[in-house]
Amino acid sequence: MSLLHTAFFYSSAYKTNQLPIEGIPEICFLGRSNSGKSSAINLITNKKKLAFSSKTPGRTRLINMFALKQNINSDICGYLVDLPGYGYSNLPNSEQKNLEITIINYIQNRKSIRGFILLLDIRRGITNLDRYLIDLIEPLNKNLIILLTKVDKLNREQFIKTKKDIEQNLSFIKNPFEVISFSATKKIGITETTTSIEKLILNNKELIL
Repeated sequence: MSLLHTAFFYSSAYKTNQLPIEGIPEICFLGRSNSGKSSAINLITNKKKLAFSSKTPGRTRLINMFALKQNINSDICGYLVDLPGYGYSNLPNSEQKNLEITIINYIQNRKSIRGFILLLDIRRGITNLDRYLIDLIEPLNKNLIILLTKVDKLNREQFIKTKKDIEQNLSFIKNPFEVISFSATKKIGITETTTSIEKLILNNKELIL
């Protein structure tokens, strides 16, 4: 069984100082509201309702942590961390600012992060907010996987052209990164995503903080 299929809800937090003590590898999922983040987490963990998904963008404002175990009797060996979606303009300015602070604090200060999964809706491409977050991630020298989500919404010709354009727009990234085409609806990219995440968690899983 895949390690990710052992995922279970562990905790939620409004602020980073409410998170568990560091020391266990964390894989951070981040993306714009409606980028398909919750659907991706539910698919790779093989649990339909693990990650909360709201039909109203911007409603999920907590950091949610899902724990992983190699077997039922073992200690927790990793966390999947679902950050609040960003970029939803209908939120009050004060709430947008609080979300921004929470996301930035987690990215810059959480030493247990082993890698980032940035989800981009392939139809939207990369936005200024996405670039901003990548600029925050780059100096940290952490692993970065970019999931191009909702690829089933494009025909083959559109997909090839759009993916090429996005990869060109990502050329500003200096560190190595991985791009995976993904669709929760058509179950595209599950194996590649799962394999990459499990490697990040299990390789040298003990952290020295």
